[in-house]
Amino acid sequence: MPQSHPARSFVRPLIASLSLASLSLAFAATVAHAAPAADIRALAQQEQQPLLDTLRDLVQIESGSKDIEGLNQIAARIAGQLKELGGAVDILQTTDIYRLDDTPEKIGPAVQAVFKGTGSAKIMLIAHMDTVYLKGMLKDQPFRVDGDKAYGLGIADDKQGIATIIHSVALLQKLNFKDYGTLTVLINGDEEISSPGW
Repeated sequence: MPQSHPARSFVRPLIASLSLASLSLAFAATVAHAAPAADIRALAQQEQQPLLDTLRDLVQIESGSKDIEGLNQIAARIAGQLKELGGAVDILQTTDIYRLDDTPEKIGPAVQAVFKGTGSAKIMLIAHMDTVYLKGMLKDQPFRVDGDKAYGLGIADDKQGIATIIHSVALLQKLNFKDYGTLTVLINGDEEISSPGW
């Protein structure tokens, strides 16, 4: 049975992850438009608790690959946050499914959010919201933070990825960084079963 794994020294590296993600997205900015690294780090530190709150909320939604109710619930949660950030958001359903031996009758949705910038680069950030855990396991392994580690089902694969993407976009907005043509976020709901729908 899958166990809850901590992401080693998870909380502190979230700041570094946010800083690195934002710096990576902002690499093409001219010196005149780029914020100093210290400013980016300070803003990333301000995002730490909101990121942990998002991570907690995502982990508290059971979203196994075959749990359509849970996948729809987490998709709505993610879509809501991306919409609040100003993205043009769609929850996508597919009927064109590549059938494998273990492909369920229905697969989870995908969330797509597109942010328009003032530059020309096309950037895509991808993660997935489905997990390998069976419905009901959350009650025995709830989200918790212990020191500099966060624990919870699906936390490393890939709910932290979703939280990092959401808060990287928020950080870019705080930096007023728009030197891209489109920034597309795509979160799918069937990665753990080989992404037969996407």
